[in-house]
Amino acid sequence: MRSNQQRESVSQLATAKAFAHDQMLLRAAYKAQRVLYRGLPEYVQFIGIDANGSAIETQVYLRGNPTPVPASEITLAPEVE
Repeated sequence: MRSNQQRESVSQLATAKAFAHDQMLLRAAYKAQRVLYRGLPEYVQFIGIDANGSAIETQVYLRGNPTPVPASEITLAPEVE
């Protein structure tokens, strides 16, 4: 049997992955969850989106740091129980 579904392109997969990462950052900011930046726990203060030509860049400001951090360098910190 043949499937009528088309495979997603590499750019579509990359876009979906970036979107999911941005959603994680938004949830972390909304719920005040810790994130990891350079191995240290931090909190998201503000998330900015900048259109750079045909791409969109997400910049994250961490609490107490006036310098924007690329979203790709931030991961969700494990929950402490």
